[in-house]
Amino acid sequence: MKDMILFPEDIDCLNGILLPLTQKANLLLAVLINKDGRLLTHQGMLDTVDIISLAALVAGNSASTLAIAHLVGETEFCAMYHQGKDKHIYIANVDEETFLALIFDDRTNIDRVKVFARQFERDMKAALVQVYSKSEDQVDLDMDLGSVLFGNVASAMQQTAAAPQYAPSPAMPPQAVPQQAIPSQAVPPQTQAAHPYPQQPPQADAAYMDANSAQHLQQPPQQYR
Repeated sequence: MKDMILFPEDIDCLNGILLPLTQKANLLLAVLINKDGRLLTHQGMLDTVDIISLAALVAGNSASTLAIAHLVGETEFCAMYHQGKDKHIYIANVDEETFLALIFDDRTNIDRVKVFARQFERDMKAALVQVYSKSEDQVDLDMDLGSVLFGNVASAMQQTAAAPQYAPSPAMPPQAVPQQAIPSQAVPPQTQAAHPYPQQPPQADAAYMDANSAQHLQQPPQQYR
């Protein structure tokens, strides 16, 4: 089985073919499936269907269908049709690597579905050729993936550089604290208003006066003539 590299532009190209097919044939769901069970893309909406599981089961069913074809003398069956009570599915081989699964209800019929499937088959094959031709030898994965990765890193760095930078402010040293930040009652009273000249203790003054008084009393009285 061929290697396949599916890019967004490839999906857009395939969806541009599946969408008008879904609208013109009045389909519920149109699914492109690789033969290894990989879902390529889909158009339409059907809430009751798990599209991933559908892709795997359609690819797995191809093995048993191929065995049946060999039993009846055919190389393979190029299309299968399963009719249900309300919903039906038509599975066709687009090329050697791809299935097209179309789910519809009674608003349309199998003949209409087949006609529009054949109408869009040529465009679908041409688009798939472009998808499968992108092998590892033809696509520079290192350049493509590297440009995406480095582009994302560069974008993240630019956003980081553009963002405002907030540097932590240095801690204020103790001596830089304003004086008014210290409450006045925390300063001892004697340090708030210090006298420039030390005063003599009160008890020293009292002792000095007592000594002078005693000396004065001991002196004899002076005689006045």
